[in-house]
Amino acid sequence: IGGLVHLAKPSYTVLLCIYAWWGITTLLSFWPAFVKGIRVLANPDEQGKAFGLMEGGRGIVNALHLAAALAIFGFATKSANDAAGINGVIIFYSVSVICLGILTYFFIKEDENEISEKFDFANIGKVLKMPAVWVLTIILCASYTMNMSFYYFTPYSTSVFGATAVVGAALTMLAQYIRPFASPIAGFIGDRIGCSKVLLIGFLAMIAGTAVVILTPGKASFIPVLVVGCVIIYIAMYGNYGVVLSLMEEGGIPVALSGTAIGVISTLGYLPEVFVPIAAGRTFDSFGGATGYRYYFIGVMVLLLVGFAATLVWSKRIAKNKK
Repeated sequence: IGGLVHLAKPSYTVLLCIYAWWGITTLLSFWPAFVKGIRVLANPDEQGKAFGLMEGGRGIVNALHLAAALAIFGFATKSANDAAGINGVIIFYSVSVICLGILTYFFIKEDENEISEKFDFANIGKVLKMPAVWVLTIILCASYTMNMSFYYFTPYSTSVFGATAVVGAALTMLAQYIRPFASPIAGFIGDRIGCSKVLLIGFLAMIAGTAVVILTPGKASFIPVLVVGCVIIYIAMYGNYGVVLSLMEEGGIPVALSGTAIGVISTLGYLPEVFVPIAAGRTFDSFGGATGYRYYFIGVMVLLLVGFAATLVWSKRIAKNKK
């Protein structure tokens, strides 16, 4: 509905309300329910597989809907003008989510015991008292920092290594081709050896890949080495992102509280969306050039080390609980 209102050429104030409304509908009402639904659909010993396939599937769907939106925009622009192209894209996404809402209503069935549950603010207090929630929040925040930071590999490669704009863009686009494979594979492995172990390996791989990015000399002849470092990061990054939410089962967070838990974890764990652009901008402005980029990537490495340490604490706690 927000998208359809967008078509009426509303005022700037109304546009702000529409975007705030999208924030509420996607993050408040949708995301916690979605994650809880994935958890409920899978058996306790298949959580890694379920979340890995979900994340890999999101990568595939992203590629498909972006291609469709681009085709609609191109067709409408050629037939009329740019405004028609943008309107076509807005209609495409608005109709898509309306259809998905209808399909969800008819095909996603809730457990009879779950239907009677009511939201209770007391549950937030219960969730905040769980050590597992705070450790998982730190792990997600540290891992997601790289998800927000890899976009800087494009300007880094073009300004420091002298790569062409096409090569620089391809460097970050490569991540989307790795995502559909890395997340499901990590999930399957996680169900066999433990998702916390997969995360430990992932953090170490991201740290190693970032070290390669930082230490590689800024010359065009070393671009292949830079690509190798980025590929290592992408595999580990989407591997971690594919299994991190499955830790709720491993950490013993009750299914009945998983919606509330993911709300708290997401609110804090996705804070890199707020501080990463600010930190990057200030670092680049203060130091400039290759030095600015490398200092920023060193900061990312520090957060990855924090994530590794938190995962190590988590894995030891799980091992202790099993004993």
